[in-house]
Amino acid sequence: MRLFSLLSLATAVALSPVVASAQTSAPFEAISPEAQVAKMGAGINVIGGYDAWWDGGETKFSLSDFDKIRAAGFSTVRIPLFTFKHLDKDGHLDADYFKRIDQVVDAALANGLTVILDEHDFETCAKDADACATSLSNVWYELSAHFKAAPNSVIFELLNEPNGQVDDKIWNSWLVDLLAIVRETNPERNVIIGPTHWNSRNDLPLLQLPENDRHIIVTFHYYDPFHFTHQGASWADPETQKLSGIRWQGKPEEVAAINADFDKVAEWSKASNRPIFLGEFGAYDKFGKLEDRALWTRTVSESAHKHGFATAYWYWDGGFGVYDAEKKVWVRPILDALIPK
Repeated sequence: MRLFSLLSLATAVALSPVVASAQTSAPFEAISPEAQVAKMGAGINVIGGYDAWWDGGETKFSLSDFDKIRAAGFSTVRIPLFTFKHLDKDGHLDADYFKRIDQVVDAALANGLTVILDEHDFETCAKDADACATSLSNVWYELSAHFKAAPNSVIFELLNEPNGQVDDKIWNSWLVDLLAIVRETNPERNVIIGPTHWNSRNDLPLLQLPENDRHIIVTFHYYDPFHFTHQGASWADPETQKLSGIRWQGKPEEVAAINADFDKVAEWSKASNRPIFLGEFGAYDKFGKLEDRALWTRTVSESAHKHGFATAYWYWDGGFGVYDAEKKVWVRPILDALIPK
């Protein structure tokens, strides 16, 4: 049995079995995080863990969609994984689940895409930090061992949007231990880590990364102004749920606000010597006008790349989507905002 908690990793010994890695097209070669970010360019979040495909159900996603993603001009895919529910009682990931992860990674790599494996159980962690500590440690023993021979275009993201019970003190302690787990089998693979409060840029100064680990990319998420990007969203706060008709029209002060926010992130990046990945940004379509959403998306994307950040848009399909999975066509204004012609 192997059920370790991050609370006791100082004395833990990895007992994870050696699992065959996904079939890969090239051996691992170390790459600096700066070079990796430059290579990542514009990306997209796709085949999230809530998709029925992960449990063998019906889905609108096809592995051939990675070809469409690459052909459209994207360089990176971020795969949000809900791994906790696939852990058995001994802390190992189910073999069938690994097969599905391998299929996704193989299809993305075959299309020349960088693949980010993002552990996305942030809501579970926010509510129960103790249980999260155990699950996270087991997941990263499993994933890091499984993908230890994968090419450098496979990147690990330790945890999406730490928040709630996972405050900065807990997260700064955990990330050191999680990195130690990954480094046992992947000493030079680049790892993505973000700050607390849902990967808020405002929490970047609270992030404490080990100075001796230079294979780290720092992420943040951006949905400002929130009352525009999330108007009518059922999961937002009660006030935002009731909002509608909020416009974003690219006024000078609106554009300046985004640039000022990214200036601060870039300043932190330079001072900390850590490259930046904007791992999520997008505007919900329930009440947001398509032309406003496209303009906001273009402004954020262009500003991010001008500041030297890699990006991944949220999301492939659905309410934020850049792709209409029913009609099997791109939502052209959003795609053109992300990948200008």
